[in-house]
Amino acid sequence: MGSKQQRLRQVFLLTNVIAFGIDRFIRLKLQVLYHLVIAMTFIDFMIGKVEASAVPRITRRIMLAMSIHSKNYLVCAILLWTTCAAVSVSAQKTQTPPRTIFVYHTDEFWLNLHHFLYVLGRAQNKTTDSSREAVMKAPADQDKGLATLSEAERKVWNEAVAAYAEGLSKKDLVFDDPLPELTKALAQADESRSLAGTSVDPATAAILQRAEPIYRKVWWPAHKRANRAWRDSIQKLVRRHGPTVLSFITRAYGFSWPEAGYGVHISGYTNWAGAYSTKGDLLVLSSLSEGEQGLYGLETIFHEGMHQWDSQMFDAIRTQARLHNKFAPRGLSHALIFFTAGEAIRQVAPEHVPYAEKFGVWERGLTQFKQPLEQTWKPYLNGKGTRDEALAELINLIGESKP
Repeated sequence: MGSKQQRLRQVFLLTNVIAFGIDRFIRLKLQVLYHLVIAMTFIDFMIGKVEASAVPRITRRIMLAMSIHSKNYLVCAILLWTTCAAVSVSAQKTQTPPRTIFVYHTDEFWLNLHHFLYVLGRAQNKTTDSSREAVMKAPADQDKGLATLSEAERKVWNEAVAAYAEGLSKKDLVFDDPLPELTKALAQADESRSLAGTSVDPATAAILQRAEPIYRKVWWPAHKRANRAWRDSIQKLVRRHGPTVLSFITRAYGFSWPEAGYGVHISGYTNWAGAYSTKGDLLVLSSLSEGEQGLYGLETIFHEGMHQWDSQMFDAIRTQARLHNKFAPRGLSHALIFFTAGEAIRQVAPEHVPYAEKFGVWERGLTQFKQPLEQTWKPYLNGKGTRDEALAELINLIGESKP
């Protein structure tokens, strides 16, 4: 019995020691918390203005401090919880909204019709680029829709495609007039029923106007859905990775991005590349191209956006070429965009294979730039030296000397 009583006494004493230790620990922590709450409240009053919305939060803080000081632990716990909740809600309400990087245009009917006819005309002409991934499925898309039309409707549609094949489809969307201005005018026409009052030339307007009811009935619903789906998918990536990518490319180039965001005109089909930029900072991108999905779509949208800086980058390259008595190689500016955009995506997805490598762009006329860019431009992107120093080194490496 004595042995049991002794063990019980030891357990009782140990329990009291533990309880005393916990009590001392809690009191010490609460004293620290008391002074912290008072300090937070003081700072609220000292830095800037205290808005009316902050009064309930500060009141709770004062009551919390008083409860800590009076050792009213239950009230303390309740007030601490409500204070933290109030701070969390306040932080959410005052959080700065994310910056707009891109502004999407998905419902531009006339632009989509124009591009569909354009790629079908090139397919009819059997141009070499009509077999590229971004446009190769357009004829099958057309045939599926034609099967639902009457003979009279098919005749009207086929005449529209033939008219494009004989005219506009023989031109380059980016460089050949009047296509850049036509693209701009059709984007502005949006989804209206008529091209009356636009700057579209009468002959082209007549072709498009005749094809309008057929395209609107047969292909437009699916193309518009694809446009919106692409926008939603890419915008998720832009929200997640856009700020990092934007910071990378603007630091690399040393130029600013539009505060209101950069416009993106989305079309079911565009050209063989699946995306292009033309006069007036007009960016057009295909929603149906497999090469413009996921991270490659993210890379492309920033790549095309970087073309807004073409004239400034041309000037920077020419300046370094003059200083070192060199000729600037043709295509260097575009090679810089491919390289920089690819590296920008690697900042957020290290496993990403840049577009130019994945789709063989370097082998199509840009081979001479790949290794020099790795040698001179990549170290700069990683933080070494300045942009102009990197350009000077690049020009010295690949520029042809003037006589």
